[in-house]
Amino acid sequence: MLFKRELKRNLKSFLISTFICSILITYIISMSPSFGPDIKQILDLKFPSEMQLAFGMEGLDFNQSNSFFAMTFSYIYLFLAIYMTGVFAVIVSKEFSDKTAEYLFSLPAKRINIILTKLSVAFIYGFCSVLIIFLVSCLSFALIIKENYNLQPVLLMSVAWFMGGIAFGSIAFLLSSFFTRSKTVSSISIGFVLVMYLFQIVISLNQNISFLKYISPFDWFKGSKISNSGEISLTYCLIAIFVSAISLFFGVKRFKTMDVLV
Repeated sequence: MLFKRELKRNLKSFLISTFICSILITYIISMSPSFGPDIKQILDLKFPSEMQLAFGMEGLDFNQSNSFFAMTFSYIYLFLAIYMTGVFAVIVSKEFSDKTAEYLFSLPAKRINIILTKLSVAFIYGFCSVLIIFLVSCLSFALIIKENYNLQPVLLMSVAWFMGGIAFGSIAFLLSSFFTRSKTVSSISIGFVLVMYLFQIVISLNQNISFLKYISPFDWFKGSKISNSGEISLTYCLIAIFVSAISLFFGVKRFKTMDVLV
């Protein structure tokens, strides 16, 4: 019953976010046959090399259709991070904010099971969103590009979106355990995502502080690096898993002991 309730409650945001990202991806892929390498000249006129590096466009070969996909990586990453952050931030805290936690935790189920059930919905929607975007991308390549395209970087970028999005979501879940109003924690969590996005731009523009790239999830994965190398960084994947696990562990621990009358 609770699982179905959470699926229904979060369905609208899932559909909207997935639809917008899918449309954007399809549109960008459709530009590849028309613009081809000419897009490089446009980028060089509009963005200096430092800004291209900051937005994950540095070193892309626009003779390859995958480079157009990689060009949108950071924008989809940002959108999915905001979406997953919003879901994770309120998945449990909303019960406290709406004063329904007392009823929910009085049900014949352990509090930990209720929290994990609600978290599982957030994970499922996050995974399904990335999966649908990946499938739409594959279909767009097949119908628009038709030949000479490589889906391996597309798959790896999708994995990066999911891992980075879950890391952001897990941090938002931990932050939500310190606040009792869902609107407050939503604003703080989304603000955190935007600050991290701006932070990675600053890091890219100033090599003297490049050591801080481990702090921002947006610096862990870059579309241009994944596209050019055909690989995803194992180090950053482990960092993302570690951050997610730690945030979820302490978030669940706090919610397990939180007074339902706060």
